[in-house]
Amino acid sequence: MAQTFPNISDPSELKDYSVAELESLAALCRQEIMRTVSHTGGHLASNLGVVELTLALARTFDFGPERDRLIFDVGHQSYTWKLITGRSGEFYSLRQQGGLSGFPKRSESPYDFYDAGHSSTAASIALGCQRADRLNGVQRQNVVVLGDGALTGGMAFEALNDAGQSQDPIKVILNDNQMSIDHNVGALARHLEKIRISNSYLGLKKQVKNSLDNGSGAAARVKDFLTDFKQNLRLRLHKESIFFEALGFRYYGPVDGHNIPDLLASLRAVQLSDKPTILHVITKKGQGYSPAEEEPSRFHGVAPFFLDAKTQQSKQSNGRKTFSNYVSDFLVDAASRDEQVCAITAAMAQGTGLADFEIKFPERFFDTGITEQHAVSLGAGLSLAGKKVFVALYSTFSQRAVDQILHDVCLENLPVCFLLDRAGEVGADGETHQGLYDISIFSSFPNLQLFAPADGRDLELLIEEALKTNIPMMIRYPKAKTEYDLGINNRNLRTLRLMRPGREIAIIAYGVMADSALQAAEILEKNNHSVAVYSLITGNNIQVNDKIEELCSYQHVSIVEDGIRTGGVAENLALKLCEQGLKVPLLHTVQNGLRGQATREELLKEEGLDPEGIASTILASLN
Repeated sequence: MAQTFPNISDPSELKDYSVAELESLAALCRQEIMRTVSHTGGHLASNLGVVELTLALARTFDFGPERDRLIFDVGHQSYTWKLITGRSGEFYSLRQQGGLSGFPKRSESPYDFYDAGHSSTAASIALGCQRADRLNGVQRQNVVVLGDGALTGGMAFEALNDAGQSQDPIKVILNDNQMSIDHNVGALARHLEKIRISNSYLGLKKQVKNSLDNGSGAAARVKDFLTDFKQNLRLRLHKESIFFEALGFRYYGPVDGHNIPDLLASLRAVQLSDKPTILHVITKKGQGYSPAEEEPSRFHGVAPFFLDAKTQQSKQSNGRKTFSNYVSDFLVDAASRDEQVCAITAAMAQGTGLADFEIKFPERFFDTGITEQHAVSLGAGLSLAGKKVFVALYSTFSQRAVDQILHDVCLENLPVCFLLDRAGEVGADGETHQGLYDISIFSSFPNLQLFAPADGRDLELLIEEALKTNIPMMIRYPKAKTEYDLGINNRNLRTLRLMRPGREIAIIAYGVMADSALQAAEILEKNNHSVAVYSLITGNNIQVNDKIEELCSYQHVSIVEDGIRTGGVAENLALKLCEQGLKVPLLHTVQNGLRGQATREELLKEEGLDPEGIASTILASLN
């Protein structure tokens, strides 16, 4: 029988736990995370890897409101933290509508200091807090758990460099789940590291330093000699420390991130440090669940699945393909026909559908890590050298490379094709991951052609268009399944395409909303209204002059889009139509970009963008 998870309301309660009790609690956390994520979906492997580390941090520091601060980078490592900060009773609701967020969330708990949804930001946040504390005369520890690829992001290095030169004593826990401890370091190095973090050594070191600081010139020379000797010995034995020491950080480690006694000893040394300090912790993604240990990428972010290792499969139905599946098929086909085709992603090969491309064409596939800015400019360089480049990013992460898309691709008018996955209403990851802003951001960029396919066939045609075009393209699509062919006869890429004839009402659907518009038309038909449905897949440079007379014949025109209204396709198209004499259309768009986690379907329903909501809004307008 599974043991009930204890009700821990404040992490300070762990200070009374023995090592054995912490180890038992770690097993319970792992059990609770696996059980819950198998039902709700979420980030599994990364959270299983930081269970012991999170508990050891909570036992060492004094985290809480108006106390020490713990900042996760990235925030999807925070499941154990939620379990020990009064939220274990709600953990079943993880990533569900109205439930707990899959990331730290200030509105959810006073123990969550920063809503960390994107990567490589936390060191900058911690440094800002440390400087504010110094200015305010407050003594407080600011601790960053930096890992799961966050150190591949350049912004993290900018913060570390700044902290090193200023000597503001932020504490960085480098959660290294890809490297192994260097066996060349040997037993001597491991033994010296244990001495170095022991209480007796730290106390003796402080006494000797104080004596030498207050001594004569000879004492100063002895101090300099000992400092140089210690520094050279450490650098020889701990090669990992060279880089961080050069940045101005005190370095400890590496330490086994699943060994609680070793973690507690090392964290105590970090806590006592009066300089910017890094503790290098070695963890294993998926620790304690063999399928996730063997395939950490596959179990990074998962849909609900069967926990039984013998039946590893998603609980979601198969049925239609996702847009990401189609991207995989079409890009592999394109690359097999044209050896100039290259693909780039920023640490999202699996999510963006490029995993098969990587296997089949490894020499033409480039995963740059969490470096969207670099990924875009890398694509520009490949394009300048004659390659046909596809850069696959999540919509929310494309925001991190706005300047590079404008400056390095669009102003240069380079034929780079951006594939924006997870566009529109995203769902369970909440506000930080919504793909609602790309249309507003990019639709005015010079030379860029913005598209949103209605179905798989559109996506196939757009990729073929990208192979032969000489200008930048951007193709946006949601995390959703679709038919290969919705029955669109006219596949013109830049104007309105009639999908369903009608006389009274016209619904113009942008991109993937075509399917919902067709269903809304069926509902309106049952209410004795004749409804035409048009598909539109271009987001800018829309050609409608030849459709004005046709559109003016309808009593009512609606435009449906799964993006934010301001600067979106619906707003821009409405302005264009009004300039041509059409009465103001009814716009169905996203009104609230700050909705929390839910399924895409639930979010669309809340916004009135499901078939019933579209039909209901049109009926209310008619009345």
